[in-house]
Amino acid sequence: MEVNLETTGKLREYILNIQKPAVLKNILNSQLISWDLDQWQKELGSDLLKFRCGRNQFTQNPQWESTCSTKYSNFTEFLESAKSNSHEWWYFDYKHLNQWLLNKENIQNNITWTNLGFPELNQSHSTIWIGSKGAHTPCHVDTYGCNIVLQVFGRKQWLLFPPEENLKPARIPFEESSIYSKLNFFSPQINKFKGVFHCHKVTLNPGEILVVPNKWWHYVENLETAISVNAWIPLPQDDFERVKEGIASIFIGKALEHKNQMKEILLNPNMVEDIVNCNDALKIIRATRAKRHSDHKRNKPNEFSTAQPFRSDLKQISVDICEVPVLSDIQFKDLLVSQAERFENIEESKLPQNEDEEIVHFLNVITNDEVLSLIAKKMMEDL
Repeated sequence: MEVNLETTGKLREYILNIQKPAVLKNILNSQLISWDLDQWQKELGSDLLKFRCGRNQFTQNPQWESTCSTKYSNFTEFLESAKSNSHEWWYFDYKHLNQWLLNKENIQNNITWTNLGFPELNQSHSTIWIGSKGAHTPCHVDTYGCNIVLQVFGRKQWLLFPPEENLKPARIPFEESSIYSKLNFFSPQINKFKGVFHCHKVTLNPGEILVVPNKWWHYVENLETAISVNAWIPLPQDDFERVKEGIASIFIGKALEHKNQMKEILLNPNMVEDIVNCNDALKIIRATRAKRHSDHKRNKPNEFSTAQPFRSDLKQISVDICEVPVLSDIQFKDLLVSQAERFENIEESKLPQNEDEEIVHFLNVITNDEVLSLIAKKMMEDL
């Protein structure tokens, strides 16, 4: 649909200040939405894609990236596996389009967020996700920005929880900008979800856009072969989060100086080569402090303030906007049961806690979001 400047301006304000997840419909004109798998096969050709491969079976812990295998295959081989291999799921996930598919002009040129009020965002700010049924990422929080997701092909199920919900956060395996949950939503053990409420659930269909507010928990699973594209919109509070991530990187980096053999345990695979060292982390912290000091001298608003609730009348925006509904406690339990019943529950023996587990527990404590916030605020005060 064609969206005028007044509407895009209101949408931009709405998205930047959103407090609850919402779905937007009938707003983007991307040709990608009309493509079937044959067209995707034609566009992607024989290029090798890097897939994370997980198991369609019960596991006690979430299927962390370090426990998955990696395969390089073209799109045709991926489709063949999606049809014939019921034991595995494949995921070409979190792939930045400024690094992947650079020669695919029909894909690159059909990604724009202008109709949402963000003409400054394009394919170079976006990532693509291509996966088979069951492909998923463990439940987590993105520490930076507001997430906008366009469903291009197939259906994805999203489970979202407000930031204050206790989903047993963990920073190990460490990934800069992500806080993982210890809870396994793919093959859940129901007793571990006691005290968890306020689950917002939506199935995202092709052409629909999901807006995920800052720091909302989300677990996302493909209900069938599915493709989506997303971008993160920068927010004022991101600077403060960078300080916290810098502090976390220092803690993890110092632990690795003495326990380098634990690198595969402590780090998400994409961080093994990119872990920020202590000096770089301190540079980030100093730069943020300097920026805040400069802003204060110019009497600019507090850069670390959070977004305020959107107060305009949504009826004035000529776009179909629906807030994601909340499940009742019974509906949430039924959902967990249906997830669990897909796989045979194989009990694993619990081994005595060893030194490595004690170190992991210690690092999870000192990199907890509340602890990092306290340290970061103290550092920002000490100008």
